[in-house]
Amino acid sequence: MTHSLKLAGAFVLAALLFSSCDKCDPTTTTQMDENDVKWLVYDRGEKVKFKNEAGDTVVYTNTILRAEQVPGEGFNTGDDCIEHFDVQAYSVIQDPEKDYPGLMTYFLKKENSFDVALHVELAGEYKIDTLQATHATYEINETTYNNVFEVVKTDSSKTENLKRLLFNKEHGFLGVELFNGKKLELLK
Repeated sequence: MTHSLKLAGAFVLAALLFSSCDKCDPTTTTQMDENDVKWLVYDRGEKVKFKNEAGDTVVYTNTILRAEQVPGEGFNTGDDCIEHFDVQAYSVIQDPEKDYPGLMTYFLKKENSFDVALHVELAGEYKIDTLQATHATYEINETTYNNVFEVVKTDSSKTENLKRLLFNKEHGFLGVELFNGKKLELLK
């Protein structure tokens, strides 16, 4: 994946910039690896096709792919010396027509933990247990996907609230359904 090399390069540069303080203890950083980066799925500028609730094709584009260091636990950006940095990374795909919400995959890797969250614009952020997929296999549009994570919500108090979300590490967002009737299913 080309984006993993770009992310790693940006991460190394950031590590050098943040660790150059002479009066501070040496700075350590949490390192991300190729397996971590795979959660971001989409390359910069990549197009992703979905079928909407009317059966029409909606084409999303990856608009942001970024990795950056953040102060580790117990530190904040205002500290003169930050002894440890963690890494966060995210990838955003958007409908250029703005008819459907933006979708983001996010991870935060700390020294002893790895958290992945899926974000649906206006609907919220949803953490997933990366070690426990909801479905071993799941079929969408006559394609079977393995290790599918599902988020189901029942709060219909706002029409833009999420009803259901399907995601997997290899193909990204497989399906999104909102209480307002908007629906997306990945097309291969």
